[in-house]
Parts: sequence; structure tokens; C-alpha cells
Amino acid sequence: MDKKNIIVLLLIGLSLLMVSCGKPIEPQLTVSADTLVFKGNQTLTLNVTTNNPESRKFYVYAPNWIAVSPASGQISEGETVQLTLSSYLNDPMVVMEDNLYLTTAFDDKTVKLLGLPEDYTNYTLTNKLFYPIGEDEAIMHIHNQGNTTLDYAITSSTTFASLSSSSGQLSMLGNTDITVTIDRENLLTETNPALYVSINGNVDTVPLVIEKKLLLPNDVVDAEYAKATDLLVFVAENATLNIFHPDTQEISAVALSYTPTCVSISPDGTKAVVGHDSHVTYVDLLLETVLTVNDVPCDALDIVLTNDGWTYVFPRRDQWTTIKCLNVTTPNAIVTAHTGFTIYAGVKAKLHPSGKFVYGAQNGLSPADIEKYNIQNGTAQYLYDSPYHGDYSMGGDLWFEESGERLFTRAGTVFKTSETQSQDILYNGTITLEDNYYSIAWLDQLELKKELYLVIKGNSWYEESNPPYVYVYNSDNLIYKTKRRLEDYFVVNGENTEYFDASPFFVFAHSNGTQLYVITKAVGSGLLHEWAIQVIDLSLENP
Repeated sequence: MDKKNIIVLLLIGLSLLMVSCGKPIEPQLTVSADTLVFKGNQTLTLNVTTNNPESRKFYVYAPNWIAVSPASGQISEGETVQLTLSSYLNDPMVVMEDNLYLTTAFDDKTVKLLGLPEDYTNYTLTNKLFYPIGEDEAIMHIHNQGNTTLDYAITSSTTFASLSSSSGQLSMLGNTDITVTIDRENLLTETNPALYVSINGNVDTVPLVIEKKLLLPNDVVDAEYAKATDLLVFVAENATLNIFHPDTQEISAVALSYTPTCVSISPDGTKAVVGHDSHVTYVDLLLETVLTVNDVPCDALDIVLTNDGWTYVFPRRDQWTTIKCLNVTTPNAIVTAHTGFTIYAGVKAKLHPSGKFVYGAQNGLSPADIEKYNIQNGTAQYLYDSPYHGDYSMGGDLWFEESGERLFTRAGTVFKTSETQSQDILYNGTITLEDNYYSIAWLDQLELKKELYLVIKGNSWYEESNPPYVYVYNSDNLIYKTKRRLEDYFVVNGENTEYFDASPFFVFAHSNGTQLYVITKAVGSGLLHEWAIQVIDLSLENP
């Protein structure tokens, strides 16, 4: 064989040797169990093996309630070393939990040790099942942490929850996951649905926490409610007017050409106007169509609509200014300025239930006041302000009771109204709030039940959000009755649930007195959809 062939054969042999060797094997220990459970004082064995071709010294470290033999020695490849472990529990009713450590120069192993009473029953169970909006399934976890077999059986308070398993057995340290599926549409009307889990005779209650609020896709800018048609109308950051239908719990939307800044509903509940920066849109709420779009020479902060289409736009800025008046039933409507004294920009206004007058609450002035405008001739006429000058706090917004006999201010001050100036805007009491620094974010009065429903603007000094309640007062004597906690927002992440208070901004009562509709926000939560409509059943005392 010549030298060239010898070199080729050597190269082939070297290649085969390299292939056969592959990656070096890491030496490691193997144990026969990761967990050892001692039922009282008991002796168990643990087998240890290694793939290390070289014999090495091993050491065992155990807690003082475990005796190990041998506690050290030599171990080599192919050899099985059997460790004998005996438990010595001073108190056989106390659960012991610790680790055994097995160590060599090349690898370490940890084995969990549990010392349990001889007949020890213990388990963990998911204590609540959460169903965020859009999710109808949740997992209930049962884990047997004792040394006896567990028998479980599950029943439900409702027929609208189905289980992947309603009974079974769990061996020592066994666990099971049970899928609980709800019929959300039917369960929304039930109070406190729950599962009852019986385990070896012990019964646990597992509440089904169902997020019932209706999430909204955009931030709410303004909202109003018409008791004549029981429609809740709100405008959001996107260019839509949204109509919430309480009977079906559905929302329909009317596309707008401009970003909305405010909204008003006609007293008969059939029409709405939306204010924009330099525009006003007139919408038929029953047909859900835009009727007209008109130009106005201001940025609309607030807006008022009558049954016959007269619209009053209150400017956001320009200091001393005028109310822009137009009849929106026709396109290219003529815009007129109100007559009489000018108003200060920033006025928030409401139509009096008589339909004859508009009342406005000043902002940006100190002291602020309440003004009145006559609208019986179309174009508004400034009449007068209250007879007080700093005597009572006004707060910058107002609402009427259904009869129109009184108005309520954001500061909680109440005034009587009259068509006679000497009897108009006269002090009639104060709504006492929980905190002297609180004010009213929104208010609705329901004559049917003689009640006021308030949501509160929190103290801006130390509260980022509004208190998560609807406050209920007697509307005749202004005496506080109760408060209703709003449903939290929550996010489920595995077995962890994070809660956010519902900060309310608007509250409205259904004309038949059965429900409240509250527009809320999870302030600072970072949720994709922070705004929602919550429904409160007034037939329930405090669910």
C-alpha cells in the first residue's frame, strides 16, 4: 500500500472516531423519587444511580427529623446505592416539610420530604372562579395534599353552569382540574351563583364571579338619558353617537363626521344633537340616522336641545361670549347670538323640564353663579342670575328634578325654581356628602321612587378616581339612604386576579324604577377597554 492510500485510510478512521464519540456525556445522578411522603413515623427507601464512569464520593444532608443510612459513601457507574430514610415526628399531628440534599463533586439532587400524620386529610381548592367579559370558562383546581384518598362531589346553585367532572377520587398528592362553563346570558340575572364542593364530608362554597358590565370601546366624553324613550346616549372619542338600549342591553352607533365634544337629547327622547368644534350634528335616535349638520362659530363645551329642534351651544373659550342659537331641523340654519348680558365661557347648561328656559352654571368665575335664559322665542334671552353672590357654593354644573321645581348643583346646594324672578333660584337645602371636599359628578332624580342617585367626584388632593359607589338619597328631604358598591374591573392571570375600582362618571335611572345605568372607568388600570356601562338592579337591596 502506498503512502497516499495510508493517509486516506487514516483520515477515514479519524472521521469515524469523531462521529462515534459525539458530544461528551455529562455525568449526573438519578434518584428514584423527587418527593417522599412519610405517614407518621415510617421508613422509606431512595435509590440513587449515576452514569459517571469514575467512582465518586457522595454525601447526604437531611433535616433532624429524618435519619439516613448511609449518609455518605462511594458511587460508580452501573451501581445502585439504596438509601434508607426513617422519619421521627415528635408531634404526629404536625405536618413537616423540608428537603433532602444529595451531593457529589459532579452533580447535586434535591428530594422534597413531607412528614404527615398517619391519617392526614388536607387539600387546596380554587376559592373563586372568575369570568371576565368575553370568557365563559374557568378552571377549578383540587389538590390532595394529605395522605388519604379524597372523594369529591360538586353541585351548583344554578342550572346555567356545567362541569367537566362533578365527582371523583384523588389519591395521595393527586390533583384534578375541572372546567366550569357558564351560560353567561342567563347567569347575568342571577344573584350570587356558586358551586358547592363536598370533599370527604366537608363542604366548601366556590363563588362564580361573573363580570357583568358592558365594556365600551372608547373613552366617554358626555352622556344623557331620555326617560321618555329610555334610551341612554353617549359620545366617545371616536366619531360616533352611541345609543344604549336597556331592554336588549345592546349598543347601536351612528357615524358622525366630526369628533364629538358634548351631547343633548330632546325631552321627548326621539332626537339628539352632538356638539363639535365649530359644528352641530342633529340625529334621529329612533331611525338612527343623521338629519342635518350645521356650522357654528365656536368650540362646543355644552349643548341643549328642545323638542322643536332649537339648539343652544355654549362655547368652551373666549371668556365673555354668547350662546349660539340655531334651529337644526334645517341645514344651513341661521345662527344667532343670545340677547342680554354676555356669559362667561365654560358654562354648563340644562333645559328646564317646562321647555321654556335653560339654566346655566358658571365656571371660571369666583364666586360662580347660576344663570337663567328664556328660550320661548327661539333665540335665547339672558334673564338674570341667582340673588346670591358667594353665599352658597354652586360647583359648576346642575340637574333638575323631574317636576322642575328644584335644581341641584354640583356642590350639593339645592334651589327652588319659579317663573317668577323673586321666587326663582332660592336656596332650598344642601345634599350632605361623605367628604367636605367631594362634589357631585352626576345626578339623576326619580320621582316614582322619590330618590336621588348620585355619583361623586373624588377629592383631587388624594384620590385619582371617584368613589366606586352610587349614593342614594331621599329626594324630598335630601336625607342619605344608602350606597351601592359598583362592580370591580378585574383581570385574570392564571390563578391571580387583579382588581380595579370602578370610577363612576354618569348615573341614570330607568323610568320604571327597576334599574340604574352607570358609566364607569377603571382609572389607571391600563386596560384596553377602561370604560363600561354597569347595570344596578334596584329591586335588590345591596347585591
